[in-house]
Amino acid sequence: MMVKVLPAAVFLSFLSTLSAAAPAPIAVKTPDRKTPVSYAKEIVDILDAKCAGCHGAALAENRLNMESVAGILKGGKKGAAIVPGKSDQSLMFQMAAHRVEPAMPPVEKKQFPPLTPEELGLLKVWIDAGAKDDSAEVEANETPIELGAIPPGVQPVEAIDLTYDGRRVAFGRANVVEVADVDSGLEIITLGGHRDLVQSIRFSPDGKTLAAGGYREVILWRAPTGGEMKSLEGHGDQVKAIAASHDGKTLISGSLDGSIRIWDASAGKETRKIDHPGGQVLAVALSRDGKSIASAARDGSIAIWNAADGARVRLFKGHTSAVNAIVFSPDGKRVASASDDGTCRIQPIDQDPQKSLDPFILSGHQGAVRGIAESPDGRLLISAGEDKTIRFWNAIDGKSTGVIEAHAASVTAVAFAPDGESFATASADKTVRLYRTADRSPLRAFAGRNAPLTSVSFSSTGREIAVSAADGGVKVWSVADGRGVIAFGHMNPKANGPTPPINASVYLGERTFATASADKTIKTWNYEGTWSEIGRLGPHVFRVSAIDFNRDGSLIATGGGEPSRTGEIKIWNLPKRTLVRSLDSIHSDTIYGLRFSPDGKLLASAAADKFLKVTNVADGKTMKTFEGHTGHVLGVDWDPDGKRIVSCGADNVIKFWNYETGDQIRTFQPAGKQITSVRRIAGGPLTMGSSGDKTLRVWNADNGGVQENYHGANDFLFAAAISADGSRFAAGSADGIALVWRRGQDQPFRKFEPAPPAPATVKK
Repeated sequence: MMVKVLPAAVFLSFLSTLSAAAPAPIAVKTPDRKTPVSYAKEIVDILDAKCAGCHGAALAENRLNMESVAGILKGGKKGAAIVPGKSDQSLMFQMAAHRVEPAMPPVEKKQFPPLTPEELGLLKVWIDAGAKDDSAEVEANETPIELGAIPPGVQPVEAIDLTYDGRRVAFGRANVVEVADVDSGLEIITLGGHRDLVQSIRFSPDGKTLAAGGYREVILWRAPTGGEMKSLEGHGDQVKAIAASHDGKTLISGSLDGSIRIWDASAGKETRKIDHPGGQVLAVALSRDGKSIASAARDGSIAIWNAADGARVRLFKGHTSAVNAIVFSPDGKRVASASDDGTCRIQPIDQDPQKSLDPFILSGHQGAVRGIAESPDGRLLISAGEDKTIRFWNAIDGKSTGVIEAHAASVTAVAFAPDGESFATASADKTVRLYRTADRSPLRAFAGRNAPLTSVSFSSTGREIAVSAADGGVKVWSVADGRGVIAFGHMNPKANGPTPPINASVYLGERTFATASADKTIKTWNYEGTWSEIGRLGPHVFRVSAIDFNRDGSLIATGGGEPSRTGEIKIWNLPKRTLVRSLDSIHSDTIYGLRFSPDGKLLASAAADKFLKVTNVADGKTMKTFEGHTGHVLGVDWDPDGKRIVSCGADNVIKFWNYETGDQIRTFQPAGKQITSVRRIAGGPLTMGSSGDKTLRVWNADNGGVQENYHGANDFLFAAAISADGSRFAAGSADGIALVWRRGQDQPFRKFEPAPPAPATVKK
């Protein structure tokens, strides 16, 4: 390889331009060793610490890039930086040893101390031995990093994101991803697969893909999506019960206002109101043929109604206390009921209204009976009681066929799967249990709620169950694997106070169901998709600390890099999961922030090299470089029109830039510690950011001042996210808590806390 050597005349001319006062030379301590000095293991660390800050890819002062041996040999304005085999003729060594001026690193750059005698000795020996680049050889022989288990208690939330509508939040806690429904406060699912702390998280714009970055790779998940379809309003008090027609087109509701209402489920319109003579309605049922309605009240009465015209057909007053549940037999010729009086009843319904057939009275529960269900074949009844038991009865004659203690607290509801081969029970012990009907053996348990459960219902195929609870919200589980699918709550996004309890739920089809709430409404919901891993993006050289999707979700950008060595950016085709472009020479240090411009044509990147850069997505060319931060740049975002950019950093400030001119508009009022993430708020001049001083802030870009403060975090805030309309903020804390605020309210209305540590086992 031919190396260009600086001509002696040019070199002497260069020396003559220097100050007459020669720098005090640094002693060179040559190591006494038989093994060669390694560039990859020894020299590169010295150059990274002392030289690459000015002579890296980002700055390359005097066009000298010292991040690689090739760059050093190529040299800069003054020619080659080293002459292999001749340290005494190598400018890099002579300047570093203060043998010639200018001394390197420059004296005025206090953050870069001079090389030590030992470091100079290693550099001299390496150059004199030929300045060999052994990077590839060392990398090939390196033992892969083995990641051990994360220590107990180490579970910071370093990454967080909200869906576009702000209804769901995903956050990395230690090495897992947790997803929760914001409205209900219910945690939906925990996703594993990462070998180290989750560093970055991002939902695609349509919410159907969730990307999470950790050590050397990004895991892509298919995410279920869905939301409210209709809100059915008209009841004057809590809606305690709902039932659906077999085709899901009709809903029946019962309320504490004493009425039964019939609804067109798809239109969300009330078609009929019926007043129950016994006052507060606690239970309703609809016959399989849709022709008859049963209602039960707090006074113990049961009424049968003609669904077509609302005419009352029967009124039964056998129970001595409130009736909590009621169900029709498949043929519609009898109803079974469960009551606070400790009994169940099977009441035949004769076609002749003048005839009254005696009921079968089912006794055995020690306390109130909360739920009742009949098998699809009409042969088996199951009742659920406060005595923690479920009891089995012959549905034809009411004879007892067995009992099991199913839960640790009151059993509040029971439901059969559509095929009758299994059934589920819900309990005040906060769990749902699934059993095989044939032998009554347990199949699966579903846990994770924070309050007594109020209802359970199967989807039309029996593949999923929806469960409601007194803590508000309804959660859907997969029957096959017990994993959470999705959750919803009746909360108005702008309302204050806790989520109202959901008293009942019922499926209208396979992935559509209805809920009845204490807020006097019935809501219908629809969802699609399942949680599944759809691919991995990598390998990356180190941790992936930044992720972003373009607006249409066709591209995903991932960023990271080894500290002080590389700033790695990769752009991928999301549908194909193929690499489109690597931008690994844009920055000289770790990438902490990535953000596509609103039109998707540009990509802004923030890095530890103190630079903010903008790259053309189409060809990978750097369009603009923004310099001004005095520490790591940790986050970046665009204005909606793509004309301005905000960036935040370890220097505790946010900077506002004009993209078109490249000028800095202003620096915002500083925070108490690092500002770890930044997001522009739609519809105005406001910017939200999280800080290590435990505070979320909103700054006004027009004057740079703090306009709002959000408190409630107890530790360093690593990351923040915002809903598209700016109504909700989320942040992740070092103590493992994910927090969600409503805009304009100082304290978070949701805190997703880590599970308490398991109690220590004491050996005796």
